[in-house]
Amino acid sequence: MKNKKSALTIGTFDGVHKGHQLLIKKTLETAKKNNLKSVIIALKKPVKSVKGLLSSNEEKAELMKSYGVDEIIVIPVPSDVLSLSPDEFFKEIIIDSFNACHIVCGSDFAFGKNRAGNTEWLLKKAKDTNVTVDVVKPLKAASKTVSSSLIRASLHKNDLNSANKLLGREYSFMGMPFKEKGIGSKIGFPTVNMRVGKDKILPKGVFVSIISQGGKTYPSVTSIGNRPTFNRGENIVPETHILDFSGKWNKKTTKVALIKKVRNEKKFKSIEDLKKQISKDISFAKKYFGIIPEVTYFVKK
Repeated sequence: MKNKKSALTIGTFDGVHKGHQLLIKKTLETAKKNNLKSVIIALKKPVKSVKGLLSSNEEKAELMKSYGVDEIIVIPVPSDVLSLSPDEFFKEIIIDSFNACHIVCGSDFAFGKNRAGNTEWLLKKAKDTNVTVDVVKPLKAASKTVSSSLIRASLHKNDLNSANKLLGREYSFMGMPFKEKGIGSKIGFPTVNMRVGKDKILPKGVFVSIISQGGKTYPSVTSIGNRPTFNRGENIVPETHILDFSGKWNKKTTKVALIKKVRNEKKFKSIEDLKKQISKDISFAKKYFGIIPEVTYFVKK
């Protein structure tokens, strides 16, 4: 007996940005309207080499699951599946594996070996097999097409504001806390330091943030960089100071969402100068969260 018929969408979904969200929502709408199973087929990473990723596999899965999709399949890259011809992929994956009767894709969608199966090919093939196809036009933001590559470029320029607008949410990262030499605690500002996947893009600077673990969230300030005041080398490390927090942070998967950039990373002449600046950063964050009513620190635009 064949599986329940499905509506599916296919793509890399790096970052699960506004354009990806539109594809997922249209897939869910069609599935609900026609009593179909909703399916996402996602590539583990882009087929072409890119300068960093917006989302790890774990982050991508968490984001996609949040929409309530029935089934999510992640295809490794490289994979034998990606070497199939468009005809083979259509028959073996789309039809035989998922019994798809509706496909949602972007106008630049391509699949099969050497990306030989484009939307024109898919529309013709689908017509011959009674499968409906919804080709979604590119989503625009400030006259630019929303894309993972545009968001990557924004983050590499440390432009968090643009990245967040294109994503439709705060840019975030997940990782495991680790203990270093405790410099933050020694100067009066303890931090949660995190190990993040080497492919994950981390914008440099100091940010108003939210840190979460085990369903609990806390307002915070996050510094990302190589800590030039302490000459700590080239490794980029995210350090998060949790506002008005006392207690021990568990060594479990932790998520940090970057809300607003406060300032660029800077090398200070002395530890005292650094401490004064950190106090200002914390005051700015507390004002942002409404923890204190007014401060005299402003960010240059």
